[in-house]
Amino acid sequence: MGSFSVWHWLIVIVWLFVLIYPVGRIFSRLGIPWAVAFLMIVPIVNIVMLWVVAFIKWPRDHAPPPQT
Repeated sequence: MGSFSVWHWLIVIVWLFVLIYPVGRIFSRLGIPWAVAFLMIVPIVNIVMLWVVAFIKWPRDHAPPPQT
């Protein structure tokens, strides 16, 4: 058995970027530190974080209603 090639590591890095970057942007807009997005690669923690994000108060919940 050999070690992983450069292509394997490149695919892993790209896949992590595709997962972590958008989640980090969402978290930063919710007031959660963007670095918490790295926890999304941990299998059980990602499900827990999905529930946390679903039930926290979103910034738009604190905003006054729009004037019409």
